[in-house]
Amino acid sequence: MTEQIAEVKAKLIHNVRRNSKRYGALTSSRIVSVLAKGLPGELQHGVLEAISTGGLASDIRTLVTPSGQLFLYSQDYMNSEDAAAKGKLEEVKHAMAEKIRRDSRVITALTPLNAMFALFPDIKPVKICSLLNEMQTQVQYRDIKTASAFSGELYLYCDAHITEKYAGLLVRSAVTDACSTIVDTVREESRIYPRPTKVSLFTSQVYGIPAANLHPCIVRILNSPEYGDIRKLVHPETDAEYLYSTLHMNEEQAYTLMKWMEE
Repeated sequence: MTEQIAEVKAKLIHNVRRNSKRYGALTSSRIVSVLAKGLPGELQHGVLEAISTGGLASDIRTLVTPSGQLFLYSQDYMNSEDAAAKGKLEEVKHAMAEKIRRDSRVITALTPLNAMFALFPDIKPVKICSLLNEMQTQVQYRDIKTASAFSGELYLYCDAHITEKYAGLLVRSAVTDACSTIVDTVREESRIYPRPTKVSLFTSQVYGIPAANLHPCIVRILNSPEYGDIRKLVHPETDAEYLYSTLHMNEEQAYTLMKWMEE
């Protein structure tokens, strides 16, 4: 076990020096959980203790941020002032992650990219985007995911509280163009499952399209050359309305599935 601990320490030192020299970046102490994977918890604790007591290497220094995060850097490639400045940026990442996690956990909502800009108005948007990109590669933020709307809008969420599939549904409900939301959903359901989509679905909490707006959207879709593949079916007994895409289903398939879904 002593040899394994020594190996983990050597890998940790190598990572810290490489990150400081090549990227000018701090190294989170959480990397220990990756490097020491397979070691018993008490031995992993031994590595962490070596970090806190400075028993790794003479050039390795530690930095503790106000939120309690522990980082390492090599003073051979980064001075204490630069490390402190990097630590402030790590605090920004931490605050963004906490905002995203709270939105996902408490209100089951996606966090728009614009909310990150509003959270730190003194930081340029391009820098916020750069920090978010860095977070995608850091072990402590592996639960933070992104989801893009068809319109190009970017949203963030925590996959510990929102699944990828549900995030996709929330993205559709967040876009401003209800017609695009309907068309994109119908095409996707016709392609993936395949099945027609019940029109009343779009007034549910997930999509949130007001009933008063739904009918005009359907009329616009069915009369627009841009959406020429979208067709409507009406169940002969229940009068339930369904939509399907001829790109992925024919009328007979859609009608058969509609009848089965209404049983």
